[in-house]
Amino acid sequence: MVVYAKALLGFLTFLGLQLPLILADCPLDLSGSNFTLVASLCSNKDDRGKCCRYMNAFVAFSVARYANMTSDLGVPSNLSNICIQSILQTMELYGVPRNATMFCGFGTKIPVSYDCRGRTTVTQMLESPKFMDVTKNCKLPLLQENDCRKCLNAGIVYLHHLVGSENNMTLSTCRDATFAALASQVDDTSAAEIATCFFQVQGFNIPPVSESSPSPPTPKASPSPLVAASPNQLVLGVPPEQKHRTYHLTIIPGIGIAVTVAAVMMLIVLVVLIRRKKRELEDSESMDMNSSKFFSSPRPMRKFQEGTSSMFRKYSYKETKKATENFNTIIGRGGFGTVYKAQFSDGSVVAVKRMDKVSEQAEDEFCREIELLARLHHRHLVALRGFCIEKRERFLMYEYMSNGSLKDHLHSPEETPLSWETRIQIAIDVANALEYLHFYCDPPLCHRDIKSSNILLDENFVAKVADFGLAHASKDGSICFEPVNTDIRGTPAMACYFWRL
Repeated sequence: MVVYAKALLGFLTFLGLQLPLILADCPLDLSGSNFTLVASLCSNKDDRGKCCRYMNAFVAFSVARYANMTSDLGVPSNLSNICIQSILQTMELYGVPRNATMFCGFGTKIPVSYDCRGRTTVTQMLESPKFMDVTKNCKLPLLQENDCRKCLNAGIVYLHHLVGSENNMTLSTCRDATFAALASQVDDTSAAEIATCFFQVQGFNIPPVSESSPSPPTPKASPSPLVAASPNQLVLGVPPEQKHRTYHLTIIPGIGIAVTVAAVMMLIVLVVLIRRKKRELEDSESMDMNSSKFFSSPRPMRKFQEGTSSMFRKYSYKETKKATENFNTIIGRGGFGTVYKAQFSDGSVVAVKRMDKVSEQAEDEFCREIELLARLHHRHLVALRGFCIEKRERFLMYEYMSNGSLKDHLHSPEETPLSWETRIQIAIDVANALEYLHFYCDPPLCHRDIKSSNILLDENFVAKVADFGLAHASKDGSICFEPVNTDIRGTPAMACYFWRL
């Protein structure tokens, strides 16, 4: 019965999305926003961080469009609440949960008008100190990673010079205002490219410009009447003219048939997923019974297996042993265990970290690392590819970093010394990773074990931070990380001298 109820709810939701959406009085144009994608991300609790980024990007893109016409960084104060309610209703129609919009702070952390230290117009932002550096480094195209990184680094320097030690809310607002000021100077396609770099998002729906498109309305005329023709094309505007209504009425039967077919397909997929999930839970329970004989920790491994089995690949012990040539391809050792290079039968190459010690602390670090990496996604954080849990064995599979750790290049006599340019770029990469953990994670995270051996380098010497076994999340959402205990953590040789007395 629950399955059929969910299917019926999905059917009604999809049917509602096909009806014309009339949200008057709000001047923001969200025609490039893919709220179907937002709904998909926000429905998964493990993707809440990505959900907030996409929601923020689409709203900032609409503000940039508005700024292109008015030079104002957002709607007037008397329309602010109207726009917030209109967009909330629209996102709910597309299936975005209300608790997701509350979690992301839509209306507060994600406003519809920007006030960056008294700057509320595009002109004020463009004339602010050091903004010229952002404009210079953010010239299109930004599709290459190096070009995007230069743009982001210039933006970070500008924001820290402008905002200083202000709180996270001010920093976030000024970041969005910076994007809106840049994007307001270009067309929609270029603005979407800037947004892709600024917010690390994809999925903008920019309608193609045709020669027969009507010319923009004069200031005395009312806005052009546009209506949502599909879930991916939404415009906040006034109702359509009468000649458009006949067209929409003729396509409603076809839409109804298509939606019915889609609902049936969704029902079939849902049944298959439920059966697959049931088998996974049964396998997890049998595995936990075997694991409990060897581990004294009372916490079951099911806690993260249920949430991550669909996100990360679950490797078997047999294929892991084969991929590491019977655990002979050692590339490093640490306090957690030994690291091997593994090449699996599908051609993928990963780094396998094997937990050597069977203890409660090691088990906690293993679980914490999976739970954290399931919701951390950043170009300067080492990505988790999968895991393996079998009897007394615990493995974590990471992306393979061909140039090893920074420690190897700093202290190994066999390695060629790094140039100063490369060292500075590595420092910037690590700073970007720490800024993401401290300011843009919700709640903020403290790594607690930053050292050269935990900074890995890929084939292009792009630095990525690894090893989150000791990471600690802030309880109140601030970047002040209160101590959770008095035990010595991290690397003993790097700890304070007084702790080691």
